[in-house]
Amino acid sequence: MASDSESDGTATDAPTTTEGTDGATGTTGTPTTTEAPVGCNTLTVDPPEATIVIDNGVHAPVQLNALCDGQPVTATWSADASYIASIDEKGLVEAGGQYGGQLVVEALHGNKTAEATVSVFLKLDLVPPEITEADKSILDGATQPDTAILSYPYDGTVFPKGLQPAELMWHGSTPGDKYLVRYSGQFVDAKFYTLAEPPSRHTISKAQWVQISESSSGLPLYLDVHRMPAGQQAAYVLADDTWTIASQPLIGSVYYWANSLGRVLRINPGADAPEDFLLAGGQDGCSTCHSASADGTRLIVGGDINVSTWDLVNNTPVFSTANIGVPVRNWAMSAISPDGTVVIENGEMNLPGPPGGQPGMWDAATGAKLMGTGIDDLVLNMPAFSSDGRKIAYVDHANLSLMALDYDAVTRTAANPVKLVDPGADPTLNGIIFPSVTPDGRYVIYHRGAYPAMLDTRNGTSDMFLASIEQPGVEVRLRAGNGDDHPFYAGDRDRHWNYEPTFAPRSSGGYNWAVFTSRRTFGNKLEGGKDAVKQLWVVAIDENPQPGVDPSHPAFWLHGQDVNTLNMRGFWVHKNDDPGG
Repeated sequence: MASDSESDGTATDAPTTTEGTDGATGTTGTPTTTEAPVGCNTLTVDPPEATIVIDNGVHAPVQLNALCDGQPVTATWSADASYIASIDEKGLVEAGGQYGGQLVVEALHGNKTAEATVSVFLKLDLVPPEITEADKSILDGATQPDTAILSYPYDGTVFPKGLQPAELMWHGSTPGDKYLVRYSGQFVDAKFYTLAEPPSRHTISKAQWVQISESSSGLPLYLDVHRMPAGQQAAYVLADDTWTIASQPLIGSVYYWANSLGRVLRINPGADAPEDFLLAGGQDGCSTCHSASADGTRLIVGGDINVSTWDLVNNTPVFSTANIGVPVRNWAMSAISPDGTVVIENGEMNLPGPPGGQPGMWDAATGAKLMGTGIDDLVLNMPAFSSDGRKIAYVDHANLSLMALDYDAVTRTAANPVKLVDPGADPTLNGIIFPSVTPDGRYVIYHRGAYPAMLDTRNGTSDMFLASIEQPGVEVRLRAGNGDDHPFYAGDRDRHWNYEPTFAPRSSGGYNWAVFTSRRTFGNKLEGGKDAVKQLWVVAIDENPQPGVDPSHPAFWLHGQDVNTLNMRGFWVHKNDDPGG
């Protein structure tokens, strides 16, 4: 792994040359500069392209020179991605030593400007003493496919920045096998030679993953895993996958129900463990059937504790419907407005509980019914606000079609109901359940299953779909997110167990992100039957879907969950202590 040491950026008297993988070169040294020649017409930078290679922490700077009509001149230098590299007043480019990437440098002389690009390439090699040079050569040269199978993560996954590194897991290994795990891309090549006894798993450090993911921001990242079986002098290709690293991290917190505890927990993407915040606030009873406001200020509880509205910022109770003579379960699985002030009860009476099912809107702090809302007499099944506060998605109480309403957060009124999708005639998919709206209010994600059995995720299979609000009648099955065509190690055991998707309140890196519940296996860590496995997964969905094209990507497990609890019904919000995100 790269060391923390860096060059001090001082130019040497004798220029040296550094060469990258693409052959681009640059020289180091103190440039000779003069005043602009009379009649200077064109400003250029020499060289126009250069490469710095950081080889396990060792690298040399690159000298750039400003030229007017081919003659050296003084210039004012600036650069964009300073975390990758920096440039001093003499045009000397010094890599930060931690990340690969591309730096755009600008030279200013008089009223003229010129640009150059400096590519910084990061190389890492980690070799334990058990791996010999001969082992490395054999592992590097693997070309034939292996009989072992990488079971997690999935080929084609889109990962955001800022998460913990994914734990690689595979089946089919034997004791004493040796491995090469390689992450490579346009600006990075990281090789980890390792052992991994069955059940075989491998995780790089968080610091190493930050280096690799930052060096691949917005770009493909290639994963290669080669295995040399114990006692053999040959290696095989266990995985040859391609991931994408989104250019931005996820935001906010996920509030979910841990069945085994009977409480709602909170987890921040990138954390190592969830927060048992309700227990810390003095609540240890059943706090399930919840919903949460997109701004992260309010939690609505539909379980059995004597709390209906919970202040997430101060971790204190706000209101209980029991105080006005209404059962606490009336607000089970309700909709809560993005600012946490308005509740719409869930009208789906076949849900466990059941919820209250009363029409209209309610004040989240007092339980008073709001009047003149435009839906005073309308019962909405499975309602959900968009995080921008402009739309309400719901299922029609009478005909079970997916619907959408316009919402005005200032006047607290809804209007203009539009039918998006009919339930359809397929008895295995005629239930449209748990809709959630993209942050921009353009699309709705939901799961389909057999109605009414699939209102309870214990009662059958289900998969995720996406419908357009702007183009009613347009619906896409999220095949990649569901894993419809993925070659799961567990085969059909892992298909059609996808429920309760909820969008993050903001898009990031060109994707909308949805957390959902799945009963699929998790590598070689959770391999039980569907009743023993229920965890939260995250799927990236293209922010601007193409007509007729599945915009989803293979999902990843939300790091930090307890694999010993059955987890479900995630609600994604802005951070509880930062409502603005």
